[in-house]
Amino acid sequence: MSALPPVLVVDDEKNMLVSLQAMLGDDGYDVRAVENAEEGLELALREKLLLVIADAHLPGMSGYELLARLRKARPDLPVIIITAYAESKEAVQALKQGVTDYFLKPFDSEEMLHAVARCADQHRRLLN
Repeated sequence: MSALPPVLVVDDEKNMLVSLQAMLGDDGYDVRAVENAEEGLELALREKLLLVIADAHLPGMSGYELLARLRKARPDLPVIIITAYAESKEAVQALKQGVTDYFLKPFDSEEMLHAVARCADQHRRLLN
């Protein structure tokens, strides 16, 4: 899997960053982790990424705003939103903006790995 670009995780909860890094790393993915959307956006515009996993609620720019900005700058970059709050209005808006997937915390690790694997498969198909 080393041929794949890294996965970017954006979450202000240190425990969530660490657990996602470990889970994805154990599955063979290279992971970049940042604690705010501004840093995540900067990194996403600078580096080639497999996908972005972002918390919906971040200090400063929200994960939803990050999604909106990434849709304009990098429309083909998959984005998965994770949130501890079930907000139907925001979820619908994220879906309209083309979010790849949407997970409520706590999410099932296998489901998250399956969503990331789908993005990896799509990336590989585009290369061939």
